[in-house]
Amino acid sequence: MSTLIRFLFHRDPLDASLFIIRIGLCLLAFWFFVSHWNDSPIWFGENGIASQQTLSNFFDTADMAGEAAWYLSPLYWTTSTTVIRAYLIAGMALAIAAALYPSRLLSVPLWLACVGLANRGFLIAGTEDALLCSGLAYLAIARPLDCQFRTVTQEHWCTVLSRRMFQVHVTVLLIITGWSMLSSPIWWDGTASISIAAPTGRRLLDVTSWVSSPWIHEPLTHAILLTTLAAPLMLWVPKTRSFAVIAVVIWCVTLAILSSQWLYLSTLAVCVQSFWRQTPTQ
Repeated sequence: MSTLIRFLFHRDPLDASLFIIRIGLCLLAFWFFVSHWNDSPIWFGENGIASQQTLSNFFDTADMAGEAAWYLSPLYWTTSTTVIRAYLIAGMALAIAAALYPSRLLSVPLWLACVGLANRGFLIAGTEDALLCSGLAYLAIARPLDCQFRTVTQEHWCTVLSRRMFQVHVTVLLIITGWSMLSSPIWWDGTASISIAAPTGRRLLDVTSWVSSPWIHEPLTHAILLTTLAAPLMLWVPKTRSFAVIAVVIWCVTLAILSSQWLYLSTLAVCVQSFWRQTPTQ
């Protein structure tokens, strides 16, 4: 127990700034609200695909009334397109304000606004929703002073806990991803990268032709897999930590180009910055 407490709360005389994470997550939260602007009336409106009545029928049929009680959101109270878009505008404003002014009075409402939108749109939720909402919650734990562009001589315990939550979440995600990859033969035979890039619907970039050659997609596939397996350990070793952070960022960019999962992988690339540590200025 004492080891766990020391791990979660022990202060280190290192740079405690979470500035990059704060700016990155706030910008991604802004885009999260923007991405729902066009489709929100189609999904959440009175006659929407995921309207209140449709969801009620779905939960009753699936016998999921108990699970539905946890999907809390103020957006369940309205079907007005105007109100829904006002909610999105308020979320965008909170994201910009929280990026400019580190404060729990802004970061907590921003987190709650993102959770409310994610819970309302759980039927269309992507992999990014849970990571973004979790990251904003961890950021809200940190002391606001440690979220500025500055170097401090000692971490506050709130910031230590915030950083640890980021680090543990990123590590668990990478471990789960790596083991999931090992369960699929396409990561063993080198065709995974071209398989990920093959579906071209609604993609920002079509890179299928770029990875069509075995000389490209096989080494690329194995590099992605090896990075996924090695990074969780290397991130916790001081001598390899900086290299691992850079490798994970490159890994995120590569997979984002291949899969077009930009928001999720951008969020992961921001969260991994919790491992980026600098020596204090003298």
